[in-house]
Amino acid sequence: MTPQNQPIQEILNLDKPAGYSLECWIETEQHRMIVSHVRDFLNGSSAELWFYGAPGVGKTHLGLLIAERFQFDYYDCSDISPELVPELFEYLDVGTGVVFDRVDCWLHNATAESALFSWWKRKENGLVLISETSPRADECITLPDLASRAHAAMVLPLDGLDDDGIGRLFQCQLGRLGIELAPEVVRFLSPRLPRNPAKLMNLLVAMDQESLRDQRKITVPWLKQLLLRLS
Repeated sequence: MTPQNQPIQEILNLDKPAGYSLECWIETEQHRMIVSHVRDFLNGSSAELWFYGAPGVGKTHLGLLIAERFQFDYYDCSDISPELVPELFEYLDVGTGVVFDRVDCWLHNATAESALFSWWKRKENGLVLISETSPRADECITLPDLASRAHAAMVLPLDGLDDDGIGRLFQCQLGRLGIELAPEVVRFLSPRLPRNPAKLMNLLVAMDQESLRDQRKITVPWLKQLLLRLS
């Protein structure tokens, strides 16, 4: 039973996470491989794909793109208590494709793993699971039947952007946020950009918020102080 007997859809956070924009999607060869696999083998078919990677490399961004492009439902598992997972699966349509992001949050929980396995057997459309660790890693999954399903799925790693991709993402997000930088600021910042997309976005959001708050142009000394605070 959910808190105060509320229906499951009213207590789950079903909105897409804030701060993710597909306007500045920077596609890599890995992205194309994963999206092509979803298009060719998952969309409209009872198949699955599990991709994994380190924090901040863009897993959620890719999961949101897949959900939007193929009309899959998207769920951030970190927003859903493992104890609520059985009720979630009662609510889900087995005929709708689903993206489960941060599925690590449900693993090593008997209730959540059992519910996921039961639903996995019944689903009639594509399933995309996203985690930090490969499902084939030792002791990643406790329930043997779920581990067998996961091991049999297509499992792909996801790396971050290269330097060129980080630079293009930076320029696109500057334009999207309306941040104007003087040439000397760009020269200072370019070699110091975080090589992790999530950390880069944290820097850009801080630049946007703090420059608006201070009502001042972004200068090299101001950026030095910001980088120190964010390091």
